Amino acid sequence: MSRLLVTLIRSHHGIVQQPRIGCVRLMATRRWATGSTDIKSNMIQFLYQHKQRPLPTTEKNVVLTNCPHCVRVRKNSFAAYLDTEKGTYKCTTCHTKGSFSEFSRTLIKKLGSHEIDSIGSIHDTKQGLTRSDADIQRYVQSLKENTSLLAQVEANHGISSDTLEAFGVGTIQKDDRQYLTLPQTTLSFTDNQFKLDTVGLKLCDMDNQIVEADPPVSHKDSVEGLFGYQTASLESESIILTRREMDAMAAYQATQIPSVSIPSANYQLQESVLPLLDRFKRVYLWLDDDVEGQMAAERFARKIGDHKCFVINTRQGDKQGPLNAHDALMQHKDLKDILTKAKEFKHDQIVDFNELREDIYNEVLHPEQTRGIQSKDLPSLNQILKGHRPGELTILTGPTGSGKTTIMSQLSLDYCKSGVPTLWGSFEILNKRLAKKMLYQFAEKDLSKSPEDFDQMADQFEQLPLYFLKFFSSTAIKDVLKACHHAVYAYDIRHIILDNLQFMLSQQATHSLDKWELQDHAIAEIRRFATQQDVHITLVVHPRKDSGGQEELDIHSIFGSAKVSQEADNVVIIQKTRHDKRYLDIKKNRFDGTLGSIPYIFDKDTYKKFQKNQE
Repeated sequence: MSRLLVTLIRSHHGIVQQPRIGCVRLMATRRWATGSTDIKSNMIQFLYQHKQRPLPTTEKNVVLTNCPHCVRVRKNSFAAYLDTEKGTYKCTTCHTKGSFSEFSRTLIKKLGSHEIDSIGSIHDTKQGLTRSDADIQRYVQSLKENTSLLAQVEANHGISSDTLEAFGVGTIQKDDRQYLTLPQTTLSFTDNQFKLDTVGLKLCDMDNQIVEADPPVSHKDSVEGLFGYQTASLESESIILTRREMDAMAAYQATQIPSVSIPSANYQLQESVLPLLDRFKRVYLWLDDDVEGQMAAERFARKIGDHKCFVINTRQGDKQGPLNAHDALMQHKDLKDILTKAKEFKHDQIVDFNELREDIYNEVLHPEQTRGIQSKDLPSLNQILKGHRPGELTILTGPTGSGKTTIMSQLSLDYCKSGVPTLWGSFEILNKRLAKKMLYQFAEKDLSKSPEDFDQMADQFEQLPLYFLKFFSSTAIKDVLKACHHAVYAYDIRHIILDNLQFMLSQQATHSLDKWELQDHAIAEIRRFATQQDVHITLVVHPRKDSGGQEELDIHSIFGSAKVSQEADNVVIIQKTRHDKRYLDIKKNRFDGTLGSIPYIFDKDTYKKFQKNQE
């Protein structure tokens, strides 16, 4: 069994300590001193400020980090040894060396600047872990002393007491019920010391359902941790990444390879935890063996580096096989054997049928997942479009005042509540007005009439994976897509709404590029982005001629050239009759060709549209 990272940190500096697997007290409070000078501290802080996560080494004043010359160029970039006392560095991969000033200049130039400030979030308050180190220690001790609960966990979930201790799992009683506490840890540097910090805690019931998260939400400024990160020693070269905590413990228990789970079960691998994975040469992606899980594995591999990622298919071609690592443990499968059959990611532009075979088999096994996320608000939309799928471009149009933004905010909220990380780009309406409308739709009432409910509804709304672009009115398409690219990388965005095309491109035409060419170029770039980034983009476009609902619109009514409808996978038109009756008219559906209409009514009390039963 590998020694824990924290044990190595202490033993390398003469601190004799009997190894204790998974002790939260060690995770949260034991430290390793790198020095007392401000210069050393400033060097480490510089790395953290530039999204680097250095690691201590066996040499007191030397840390290991990414080489600025290798990062984003060579496969093994985590190979720069930085001497914090001498102010020098050397890389074992590209063999460059020099002063820290040279190191810092190159790193800043290489990383460049992301459009981080162009993306806002509904999570605008900074929240940290509310429980103290003493609380977490007490939870762990409570589980150690509760032999009946330990036996229950092993009987129901197959997880041994040693594994629970290795992961720092504890127990707490709340509302006369017993829950497991699952800590998330990260490596930090404060007061000239490296330490393992517990930055998050989940409460899990005995049925393996997460019932509470502390802090309750994550946001772009929060520090995320990984459950199980302390199982990796300084010498560890491999790590297993899973979707859930039980999967991580099952994988570690069976293989003895350090294992972690992602912070959120809805397949979001936050940017803040990516540096924690930089140092590993092999990352095994052991996610659910279904369509959604394998698609997430591909996204994660692109973020982590597909050259060092291996995907694990738990079912091994068996339709009745286990879905994930924990299922495999409960079915008494050989997890070590499953691990040895992990597949590496090959060149993303070259593929053969053997690589496609497993993906196709998953689609055959799970046709409901192939159809996409289902709408709960408009079930008839599922019958026609079949679902909301990544990699597609949907065009939504309709007369002025027909409610394009209203229905789009409702549908995006519908999918977001189902776990689809969503990015809104509103170029016509201010974000605060859009967010207010979405909050009212979420609460299904006008909160101005019941302000006492605002905090409760806002707290629940804040937990959604929902983000907003800060752009407004005329914005170059390259700037919009640059921000979208960062959002996909940082927040695993899977649905982007751009409302609307005309406002975004307004006043950008020149003597050498008329508005039609400008729009065609933008549509082509948006189409390419949706395909390459595997995200669903919904683009709101005004009709070519607005008759105010006096005439029925068709696919040729969309503003611009035919390229708009040609590039789209789906075309949805809001039709408005002379008698003010409205319906969604699906004019194009590339998935299976089904077309149709959905009459609906608008409920002013809930700010939502509900489908009307067709007579």
